[in-house]
Amino acid sequence: MKVCPNVACSHRQRTGTPAEYDVDRPDCADCGAELVDGPAYDAAPSSETAARPLPPGFRSRVVVTIVALAIAVAGPWLLSLPGIRTDLSSELPLARTSVFAMGLQPILTAALLVEIVAWLVPSLRPLRHAGPEGREKLGRAVIIVGMTLAVLQAYGVARSWLYFDRETSPFLIIGSLLAGTSLLVLLATWVTRRGLGNGFALLFLGPEFVEQAVIFNGLVHGVFQREPLTAPEIARIVAIPAVLVGATVACARWPGRRYEGVHARSTGAEPYRRGAGPVGAEPPPLRLPASGITPALVLATVAGMLFTFSKAQIIPYDAIAWTFSREGAPLVIRLVVTAVLVLVFGWAFQTPTARDVLWRRVREFSPKSRPLDEGDAEVLAAIRATVLPLCIFVVLPLFVDVGPGTTPYYLPLLTMYVLDLVAEVRARMQFEGELVSVWPEHRVFAADMVAAVLRSEGIPVLLRGVLYRAMARFVHPFVPIEVMVPASRAEDATRIVRQILLGEVPPPEEVRKDEPEPPAKKKKRKKKPAEEAATA
Repeated sequence: MKVCPNVACSHRQRTGTPAEYDVDRPDCADCGAELVDGPAYDAAPSSETAARPLPPGFRSRVVVTIVALAIAVAGPWLLSLPGIRTDLSSELPLARTSVFAMGLQPILTAALLVEIVAWLVPSLRPLRHAGPEGREKLGRAVIIVGMTLAVLQAYGVARSWLYFDRETSPFLIIGSLLAGTSLLVLLATWVTRRGLGNGFALLFLGPEFVEQAVIFNGLVHGVFQREPLTAPEIARIVAIPAVLVGATVACARWPGRRYEGVHARSTGAEPYRRGAGPVGAEPPPLRLPASGITPALVLATVAGMLFTFSKAQIIPYDAIAWTFSREGAPLVIRLVVTAVLVLVFGWAFQTPTARDVLWRRVREFSPKSRPLDEGDAEVLAAIRATVLPLCIFVVLPLFVDVGPGTTPYYLPLLTMYVLDLVAEVRARMQFEGELVSVWPEHRVFAADMVAAVLRSEGIPVLLRGVLYRAMARFVHPFVPIEVMVPASRAEDATRIVRQILLGEVPPPEEVRKDEPEPPAKKKKRKKKPAEEAATA
């Protein structure tokens, strides 16, 4: 076992233990000191590390996150729309009578629409992976489309005279709804910049969790069905979401366990041991699920559309009733379709050609990096490993009638968000200095490659939102992967990221002109004979 003897090593300062390596290498990846032979060191961290103070600004980030979530959750209970009929105010759900009735849905829908258009239009396609500049242009389009959708939806709500007094101005209702949505957008942006985690994901998942918890509590106490649930019924409702969470955690931990010799945490907060340092970067493993939860969302969307058409009497309900069956042939068809969609989306989200192009740039930047495995075996292996959890996400929600398990997307996304949040907190506690975002990336494999290169250059890196993105993939473009590094290394990290992802050629080294020029030597004036005589 090789260990680092340097007592001032950055690894020792963070953990209180010397860095250990189980591979042959000449020096330490953290401080560059020459390694020596030594026993495996598995002691507990020192008391100095445990007593380390909170990083600057951490408390304010926690406060920002809690305040924004509290406003989004408590807002529907406190701020009602003007003009709600008094005889219906107690019967209508709060979600339909509050100024936050539309929530973030117009903006989230606009983000997906803009992403689809940018993917379909060749001239807009480069903007999706052009870094902060390209994403800023798409962000402006999201705001325009989102506010347009919000105005149309607010107008539809205002025209529902069934819920409002006749004397209430529709412009007042529209203005109230637009104000509520705008406030949520500002809060989400505030959390993303000044809080912890992605604000849009937080305000999308948080209120939904509270609503589902209220429904579950009502069922347990018999508010809806006139009698409390029995113990077996409660156990079934609780067990199914627990299995969904377990399958999600297993997906999050897959890369670290599958990658032999790599002592890496699946959250991305810890550096890879192998490949760190001057020997070059190791190709990171693909994350699961390879297709994200997109196949489950596609099936749920199709089922919802068919049900809506039947309610509108466009198609008879008897013709689609079989799609809601929980057993027999419909269940088998649902599983087969899920497997096919996993193959389609899993291949599309990490094609071997795209990965090979990026890794060639990595090897141009760092020639000692290990070559990428040839062929499609790794992608196909990730796709095969994805089929089982995706079938769980599709099938299990069919057997529970309440709670977060009723939707095939909610609990997996919430679980990944929590894991990402834990990773960010740990990174902020361990890394020196304030973390700043240097690049937004929407391809999971590209973000992992960039992180591997940065770590091989000795730059600590956090991939904020990488697990959420691995689960949501294309369908939630409002949560990008943010490559975050200490502020002191932001300039170097940005240069490396642009060179890897955009293929930019580094500028030639310029001669520094800020160094002071040496003072000019004064020429000695030849003395005249009279002066020499006077001096003598």
